[in-house]
Amino acid sequence: MRVIHIIPSAFEYFNDIRAQAFTLVDGLCTLGVETEAFTLQYGSTTRSAKEAVRSNAPSVHTYQGSADMRGVIQALEDFDLVHLHCPFLGAGRQLLAWKKNNPTVPLVVTYYRDVAFSDVFSLFIKLYNAYFLPKMFSIADALICDNGYELAQLSGSKYIPAQKQVVCLDEIMLAKEWGKLDKKQAVAAKVVLVYNNLLNHEL
Repeated sequence: MRVIHIIPSAFEYFNDIRAQAFTLVDGLCTLGVETEAFTLQYGSTTRSAKEAVRSNAPSVHTYQGSADMRGVIQALEDFDLVHLHCPFLGAGRQLLAWKKNNPTVPLVVTYYRDVAFSDVFSLFIKLYNAYFLPKMFSIADALICDNGYELAQLSGSKYIPAQKQVVCLDEIMLAKEWGKLDKKQAVAAKVVLVYNNLLNHEL
């Protein structure tokens, strides 16, 4: 199974999401999932950002930073599954067009939180996601959230189609079969189940 993760990293607005996403990527790598990750950002990747990724994902040795999104879109066909982490900034139109042209390749969307308003640019990010998130939720083959209760409070959740299945990762911590795993492994194992179900067309 080859999975590509597209992770937001524009300036300092998505640091927490980038950290959580790369922690998941690290967990997936330790479980043997062939994984690559690219960050959506503007300008070159800073040294501090690379160090943060190494801290969150010590198993990931191939992360070089941001990449030309046109090249990433072209490379998506080489993967079995695409995993987008939201909210995000950039490449929304290209990702929608890619999915329309490749409907059989599963798209997983993880939604972490609303965009916090802190300045004028954060308002732009908020408007960007208000436009693209409903479209991403609509075409996604699976939606993942961290916490079911928190998802209900998020403004973006109102755009999730009623028939869309949402996997809440916090639920796994209550199940006995996950009790012997640490949280990173347990979350990664649950995500692998989502991947397997999609690739076997069972979700």
